[in-house]
Amino acid sequence: EDDSEDDSEDDSEDDSEDDSEDDSDDDSEDDSKDKGDRNESEDSNNAGDLHLPAGHHLLIDMKHVEPNFLNSEGRLAQAMVNLIEGSESTLLSYHCHSLVPSGVSCVGVLLESHVSLHTWPSEGAIIFDLFTCGSVPLIPMLPLVKKLFGIPMTVAGGRGVDEGQDALLPTMIWSHKLRGFRSDFSSSYKEHENPLEQDLGQALSWHGNDMMEPLLSEETDFQHVDIFQFIDFHESSLGAYKRSLSDDDDDDDGVPSYESLHKDLYAPVKVLFLDGVEQSSARGEAAYHEALVHPSMIAHSNPKRVAIIGGGEGATLREVLKHNTVEHVLMVEIDEELVEMCEEYLTEWSDCTDIVGSDADSCFDDSRASVEFEDAFKWFIDRFEDDGSSTEEKFDVIIMDALDPDRLVEIVGSLYKENTFINSLSNALTEEGVLVAQIGGSESISDPPDEMGPGEDTANMMEALQSVFESIHEYDEGHSDFGAPWTYLACFKDSKTRSSWYRNAAEIDIELHRRIAGTESGKPALLFFDAPMMITYQVPSRAKETSYCRKEAKPWECDEYYSGFRPEIANIPVSHVEARKSTSTGEYGDRGLFASQDIPKGSNLDMNGSVKAFHVLPSTWSVIEDLYYNKDDDGVDEGAFATEKLSGVVAFVPGFGYGAKLLGTLHYTIKLGVMTFCNHGCNGTHNIGDWENDFTELNVDLDRAPVALVNKAPVYSPVFDRHLRQIIVMAMGDCTPIVTSVKDRRVERRDNKFARSM
Repeated sequence: EDDSEDDSEDDSEDDSEDDSEDDSDDDSEDDSKDKGDRNESEDSNNAGDLHLPAGHHLLIDMKHVEPNFLNSEGRLAQAMVNLIEGSESTLLSYHCHSLVPSGVSCVGVLLESHVSLHTWPSEGAIIFDLFTCGSVPLIPMLPLVKKLFGIPMTVAGGRGVDEGQDALLPTMIWSHKLRGFRSDFSSSYKEHENPLEQDLGQALSWHGNDMMEPLLSEETDFQHVDIFQFIDFHESSLGAYKRSLSDDDDDDDGVPSYESLHKDLYAPVKVLFLDGVEQSSARGEAAYHEALVHPSMIAHSNPKRVAIIGGGEGATLREVLKHNTVEHVLMVEIDEELVEMCEEYLTEWSDCTDIVGSDADSCFDDSRASVEFEDAFKWFIDRFEDDGSSTEEKFDVIIMDALDPDRLVEIVGSLYKENTFINSLSNALTEEGVLVAQIGGSESISDPPDEMGPGEDTANMMEALQSVFESIHEYDEGHSDFGAPWTYLACFKDSKTRSSWYRNAAEIDIELHRRIAGTESGKPALLFFDAPMMITYQVPSRAKETSYCRKEAKPWECDEYYSGFRPEIANIPVSHVEARKSTSTGEYGDRGLFASQDIPKGSNLDMNGSVKAFHVLPSTWSVIEDLYYNKDDDGVDEGAFATEKLSGVVAFVPGFGYGAKLLGTLHYTIKLGVMTFCNHGCNGTHNIGDWENDFTELNVDLDRAPVALVNKAPVYSPVFDRHLRQIIVMAMGDCTPIVTSVKDRRVERRDNKFARSM
């Protein structure tokens, strides 16, 4: 090492720089000590931070740096000194040392900790390490690091460039980590208030991304806003991005590169963070916002007025404006500065130029949209806390794109610990209104129920929602680029909207074609959401079902349906029963199912045959009834032709099927085989099922069925929703026959048949 130092000093430039180094070393040490004294006296808070076992660690790798610079002790030493001065840190001492055959290692001792670097001139590379104690951030130093150390390669030699060739621009890979212990040694420290303790810190800690560029880092009156753009080496590369920017034929085959033909696949990914929590990214925002908006919008028959809570990026507004039924969208966002930042840096989030029917480039300027910069929670409570006194026009759909209920923010807990805000949202909706909200990351199979873990506020919110909504459905979307699936709630005020939620793929597809506006470019209006995707949203996740069944007071449906098929229970074949006429119930007597031999108590009966059934969906039965009772879509009498042709269907379906309102409105399941005659027995002598009541066809008023018999699905139950199809098909034998409506009675009295309703 001593020889290498002597060899490297043969260069006169290096000699002069090394001579000056000794003086600058002592001088800079004295100067920096004085500066450290001044800093300590001027900022006692930061000085106190220095004594905590915590700090910031910045790691930087650079390539395509000029080789002569990387081989010069003096120039590197001066750059390091200038960097420390620019960072307002205190340099105590430093030393640089030349290596054989080339390269330099430098280290600087700081009052706050240290800085070190090592170079490979022949490779044009330098690796840099800076650690400081205290709370002063290091990320703002990145431009200074690039300015001082990112000297372009301009000369031949090593792996530089040929003379006359354009300089290669230095590229930088970096990462940042919080180090040490904060909450253990500072009682006032709140982890959730430090953006670098959240998603942002995790994103910046990954070392190896080809690009990690801060576009914006500013504080508004309400939150800290960060916007970064990334090139994740797992998904793309800086080279691929550069090729996408060029239309040149790289292979001289007359064909542009694949990257240049698909620029959007290789562009840097912009990501928005609020208080360090990721809100959306260019790669996942379409999936997130489409999942938030469209399932509930198409469940409503004709949404004209829509309210958005939050949504400062403008993407939620963009998706709502794709519905041609919408006449007015009100967005209530507390942070006006955030909206301005997003319009400038995330323009594509609120871009309405491609939506047919939009009259503005920015969705914020669309004539159907208005924005009020106010606390949305206060806005709704002030106007709709009392349902009867509000003069504000109600909304068909309300979309909550605001704080997750599990966010560690004081306002969140207070909002969800009592019902005022939730009641106000319900009051603000029309009778067929829908509320949809995003509630954060999806649960895993190992999570406790919300009320027993960090999701207490979510549990409080769910309890409040169940008190004012007819039905609530939970669904996940896994393509939002959050690292885990995201969870949403759709809350319906009436059964008709719930019925629309369970439409089949063909019905949903037709509704999307009818509802969604086209694009000026001819590209698909929706990138992720379609009918098959909506079908997946109808079934909650297994993980949610599992955590739900871990409640201290275990819901009854968990024992009934969560266990699935239980092979230890005997399955009695259909040969053990026979269908024949019942003679014990007078004029209402009809066919029933009777045991031909003893059947053990607790057995299943013909499980194989029970799954063989066909289902008449709510929409199908509604169309049949409308045609049968001579009404078209406009309520116009179409004559007796349809009545005559459909009389057999209208008699058969309620007569031999099991009616239910599990899907919101009336639908039927018809068993194929003798199991269609299985019921509770007209005179109450049944011995099947576990329904404990005293209702029979002999004591029920045929003009009005008891409410207890017209059972519907629970307001909220991921177990029930997850197994709904099986429940409809498998459990229909455990039903009491009743009359469900005046329409049904007209048919069934004539044929002595009764609609069975669960």
